[in-house]
Amino acid sequence: MDRLRFRMNLMPMKRAAVRRRRPRSSTSRDEIDLGILNAVWKLGGRAYLPLRLVLVAKLIDRYMEGLLAEKAQLSIPEWRVVAQLAMLKQGSVRKMARQACVDPAEVSRSAATLARRGLVQRRENPQDRRSPQFSLTSEGEAHYAKFHPYWTKFTATLVSEVGEADRTAMEHGLARIAQELLHLLGEPVGLPAR
Repeated sequence: MDRLRFRMNLMPMKRAAVRRRRPRSSTSRDEIDLGILNAVWKLGGRAYLPLRLVLVAKLIDRYMEGLLAEKAQLSIPEWRVVAQLAMLKQGSVRKMARQACVDPAEVSRSAATLARRGLVQRRENPQDRRSPQFSLTSEGEAHYAKFHPYWTKFTATLVSEVGEADRTAMEHGLARIAQELLHLLGEPVGLPAR
């Protein structure tokens, strides 16, 4: 019992000491406190950038899952289908899965659910009967239009504290990483410049 009380009394002092050791400057390169992610974020240094990308993607998914459930009554896979069809106007399961880098079965299930809800229409493809074409119904378009402002606000919030030069560098860096991954996966893309 005395050891527990002793540890509890030291905890605030340790936190305060850590805070004092952190350099205080106003540059944009300050260490950022990530709370529960601090330890895993620092794993492996620069060599673990892919882990950081996965963590950020998971955080986006967690936030989007709640936002979609509350504002659109959609799952993330269903939103991917709705958003792609809003931009493409029509698409097959294979095309949408390829563009979203997800399993075709996930897209197929989502498209079927959306069709049952009246948000997506399925049409036979005369060129390939095994690959039907999907498009948004007028109700699906209205659903997309209703949720899209929330998506736009969310994406603007994510980058609101990131300067224009950093955004440009991030866009370029992410595109180069995606290009390299596509190359490693044997997808037809231009080779990354070395």
